[in-house]
Amino acid sequence: MINKNLKDYLLNMREADGFFESGLSDSPISTAIACVALKIADHPKYASQIKAAEAWLEANCDADGLYGDTVESPPNLTATYLAVMALPTATRAKAFLESQFGSFAFEDVKRGLLAEYGKDLTFSVPLLALATASGFFEDTEAAWHEMPRFPFEAAVLPEGMFKHMNLPVVSYAIPALICVGLAQLNHTKEGFIKSLRSLAVKKALRVLEAKQPEDGGFLEAAPLTGFCAICLYAAGMQTHPVTQKALQFLIDTQRENGAWPIDRDLRQWVTTLALTILAPEFSEEEKAFYCKALCQSQTKIIHPFTRSLPGGWAWTTYSGGVPDADDTPSALIALHALGEGVTPTVINGIKWLLDLQNRDGGIPTFCRGWGKLPFDRSCPDLSAHTFRAISLYLNDLPDDLRSRANKAQQSILRFLETTQNPDGSFTPLWFGDQLAVDKTAPVYGSAVVLEHLVGIDKPFLRKTLEYLLKMQHETGGWGGTDGKTDYVIVTARCIAALKPYPEAAKAVAHGLEFLRPYAAAPQTAPLEPIGLYFAHLWYSEKLYAPIFLAKAVTDD
Repeated sequence: MINKNLKDYLLNMREADGFFESGLSDSPISTAIACVALKIADHPKYASQIKAAEAWLEANCDADGLYGDTVESPPNLTATYLAVMALPTATRAKAFLESQFGSFAFEDVKRGLLAEYGKDLTFSVPLLALATASGFFEDTEAAWHEMPRFPFEAAVLPEGMFKHMNLPVVSYAIPALICVGLAQLNHTKEGFIKSLRSLAVKKALRVLEAKQPEDGGFLEAAPLTGFCAICLYAAGMQTHPVTQKALQFLIDTQRENGAWPIDRDLRQWVTTLALTILAPEFSEEEKAFYCKALCQSQTKIIHPFTRSLPGGWAWTTYSGGVPDADDTPSALIALHALGEGVTPTVINGIKWLLDLQNRDGGIPTFCRGWGKLPFDRSCPDLSAHTFRAISLYLNDLPDDLRSRANKAQQSILRFLETTQNPDGSFTPLWFGDQLAVDKTAPVYGSAVVLEHLVGIDKPFLRKTLEYLLKMQHETGGWGGTDGKTDYVIVTARCIAALKPYPEAAKAVAHGLEFLRPYAAAPQTAPLEPIGLYFAHLWYSEKLYAPIFLAKAVTDD
């Protein structure tokens, strides 16, 4: 039975349409990028939004005048850099940046940003483009010329070819590839090469228009949308519909306090997570309502952003969401908890996941076959989540699909065994530890894998079990690998993973004691930035703690 305090708290978080209200943290990064975009647009109608954004940034630096990805995050180079672009008067932040880069010469800033992000240019080059478009560097034309080139014309090729090309951005950043590349082209000297590349501009813009959702927000995210608007202005395309829709999205999604979140919301993700736990408490009528709602939010067309087939789910119900391999298994698991059988919706969802599986047996996030950059590779957390979703329906699938799904599961197990760390842990892709030196969260990743592979008896999972037991702190909590920092979310996920194992009973009891105060008063659970977005951008989600707490303390 679910804890009453947690049940009541979660049910009170439902919105009018029944979905659960996402509580993404305010983001200095999103706020700064959106503010810069509106400033570059330079229209009086944006004055109040710019003023509110500047006021929020001024009020939300740390004691040293620096910025992190959330108010709860330690300061870092990227967030402080963006805040300086939005607030040139932030003198302490500017001094910090100069100490990090050595100087504000373009070559020094470029060197610093490229070192920060490595060969993945998804974020580093748009950061350079933003500063260049803002007039931050003395020689703007030289800056456009000297930054790494984004081949926007590649976007006009069949998308099936992308995975074979050495593109400098990850699969979900094609809009940035196009917009930055167009800005660079606009600042290229006249000549044969420019004339040749210009032939692809109209078609690239059509690709960009097709990828922009009706509300204007690429991925429903202020950072990507803001980058695109800024670069389209720099490309001389101020009045283009894509530019104007992007700016309107920024206006529409600014919060009353002047800030923007890292993404509009995670309402579908947190809803499926919550439904998996709360389903036994619902009436048959309520279960039918949610089954219908989830079926309606499944993608029904080839998705314009990734060209994936129908059948997946995104993290949000807004049109800019993209189906992925975390939200899709979560929706399938929720449907099973609600009593949904093997319906066409479920079959399409399972087929969608099977079509995504990489040759290495693992499951990537958005697109099959993109393995050159970290955020496109197969990963343990999504692979285990997919395994669990398939397991729930496996025995009832049609014979041919059951055979295919079974083979996919065996491949997932082989992938997990080969990617396991020597100490028995697993490193997740989309969750991390902002306080860790390497930013990874192997304790969290191990808990996710062990929880989703419940009932599977494999020696490599025994190593994971032993790893989690070893990593428990004296307090009863789990958290970072330093043995000191306790996290409510990580502790809750560890308990949920360990409960099925009798030999972990003592550790589970100790962990539940640690969680007891937060289960009694969910509103007191601390905000813990644990989620990753794009490349090492952190966010917190206020529903994570109560959802995972409810899972941990519920009696099976």
